[in-house]
Amino acid sequence: MDAPDLQAIDCILYTVPDAELDAAKEEFETVLGLDRVWERDGQVGYKLEQHADGVGEIVLSTDTDVPDGLVHYLVEDAERAIEYYADHDYEVVHGPIDIGVGTVATVQNSWGHEFEIMDLE
Repeated sequence: MDAPDLQAIDCILYTVPDAELDAAKEEFETVLGLDRVWERDGQVGYKLEQHADGVGEIVLSTDTDVPDGLVHYLVEDAERAIEYYADHDYEVVHGPIDIGVGTVATVQNSWGHEFEIMDLE
C-alpha cells in the first residue's frame, strides 16, 4: 500500500484553559490580526491569509486533553491512512471518528509525535 498523501494542513490546534478563552480570542484578533471564521462551544477558528475552503486555520480549543499545537493533515481517505500508519507501527491514539464533514483520527509515531489525519468526505 502506498503512503497516503498529506494534502494540506487543515488546522493547528492550540489549547487554552476555558477561563482564558475570551482573553485568547482577544489576543488572536487584535495582536495577531486574525479573522474569526467560526465558533462553537469551547472552540474558535481563525483563518490564515490564504485560507481556502476551511483549510489552513488556527483553532483555539478548551479541550486540554489533546496535545497543544496538534497539527491536522488532510488526506483523501482517513480510513486507508489509518490502516497504512498502523501497518508501519504508528499507534492509533484516538479514532477514527465521524465528525459530520468527514473522518478524523490521531496517530503517534515511535518518537511520540502525535498528529491528526482527516478527510472531508
